[in-house]
Amino acid sequence: MSSTARTTDVAALALEYGDRLIVGTVREVHGAVARRAFRATRLIGSRLPESVHDAVAGTVYGGLSGALRISGNAARSLAARGVGAPVDDTRLGRGVRAAVNGLIGDELRLQGDPQAITMALRRDGVDVPATPWQLRHAYPGATGHLVVFVHGLCENEESWLTPGRERPTYVERLAAETEATPVLVRYNTGLHVSENGQHLDELLEQVVASWPVAVHRITLVGYSMGGLVVRAATNRATVSGHQWPHRVGDVVCLGTPHAGANLEKAAHLGSRILRIWPQATPFGTILDARSAGIVDLRHGYITADEWEGQDLTARWGLDRIAAAPLAHAEYHFIAATIGATPRHPFSAVLGDLLVHFSSASGIGRRGPVVEHAQLEYVPSTHHFALLNHPRVADWLVTWVNSRPQPRRLEPPRA
Repeated sequence: MSSTARTTDVAALALEYGDRLIVGTVREVHGAVARRAFRATRLIGSRLPESVHDAVAGTVYGGLSGALRISGNAARSLAARGVGAPVDDTRLGRGVRAAVNGLIGDELRLQGDPQAITMALRRDGVDVPATPWQLRHAYPGATGHLVVFVHGLCENEESWLTPGRERPTYVERLAAETEATPVLVRYNTGLHVSENGQHLDELLEQVVASWPVAVHRITLVGYSMGGLVVRAATNRATVSGHQWPHRVGDVVCLGTPHAGANLEKAAHLGSRILRIWPQATPFGTILDARSAGIVDLRHGYITADEWEGQDLTARWGLDRIAAAPLAHAEYHFIAATIGATPRHPFSAVLGDLLVHFSSASGIGRRGPVVEHAQLEYVPSTHHFALLNHPRVADWLVTWVNSRPQPRRLEPPRA
């Protein structure tokens, strides 16, 4: 199979999921309704109408399913021969690929599908290998202060570079007003957060070792799921004894569901409710098809110990494990609400539309996830506006330009 994701791969995936989810769901709902409807014929001892119905329905659905499978196999064959434009050639294609990875990226990786994204630094829409020559070529003006941007669910590095806005992006502000070098990461958001944390840890260790100049400081900026990945990476790096975390001066989390995302909790609850009625059970199966990365958002899981060996789609999952933050780094948690205050009725119910204020603030059921985190609040702002907000840009410039102060650690309490 071609290692380049092509439009024919996208077509094949759409046909395969059309067979599995759409045709399969309609067939199961139809069957559940029919079994209930034919109870009357069974009572009078005749199963002939039901048998005829089942035979006709089986033929129709079997034909549809077979046609989709044949078409999907044909599209895969064309992709393997290099037929079809590379998906990453256009911004739209890259966006579609990122969204698909967020929804089913774990399955794509398991199947070896070329559409599965591998974590990498990105510049001008292409991967930048973490080798000395490639990094020197991609970042000719490299400095010793890296600002690493990590995007959110179903997104890619271009989410930070949304065009058509009058204000400059965070990357443009930092490039113009600081001496730091912004670098953008793309990753498969359908994988477990803990796994992406491992990949980010390994990537940054390679980048620091191969960077054109000595790296003396790192600022981590994670948006939404990206904030969890950043925290997972520092946790994993600390356990592994890697050196790059010692250079981290600031960790910035924008709208990150540290204590979980209500939308994922609602999806989990909805799938459980739909399974109560036989006719609705197939729709619950569709909800349960969401990726491991999405399921991790239910309670902000960032370590493998929180999910390994468990079926997270079958349990509510309240047993979160606190990961130790970097004691020497400044943590900045930025929360937003769609109302003018956190107590506004809309804010209390919807938060920033996707993440509740308390979760973005890093306050869980057992207290703060990072004791010394500084909270910044942006009122009357929705979740996606945090990707390019003038107040947030001002804060980023200030934090990047500030000289990090050594943190005084309190002695352990007796």
